[in-house]
Amino acid sequence: MRRKDDLGHRWTEGGVERAVIRIVRRLSPGWARRRITRRTRLHTELGWDEWYVLRVARPVRAALHETLDDRLLLNAKTVGEIVVMVWARMAAA
Repeated sequence: MRRKDDLGHRWTEGGVERAVIRIVRRLSPGWARRRITRRTRLHTELGWDEWYVLRVARPVRAALHETLDDRLLLNAKTVGEIVVMVWARMAAA
């Protein structure tokens, strides 16, 4: 199944997952790509505080052309929850 971002680019859920993991990896120096999965916990495993998760919003907007609600993003506990948020924002293709 494919969905479109706000600019009309088509994405699969796997593509969104890989893009979000790349973003999280860039924001978490020292973490290898293989160690970050959908189940990776932002606070306990990566050591992010509750506000650091907001740093994901700008790269998501740049790479995936989607705007995430800050209030929802603050509640994200895992990388997978961010993937689900981005995927849910995209329109069915």
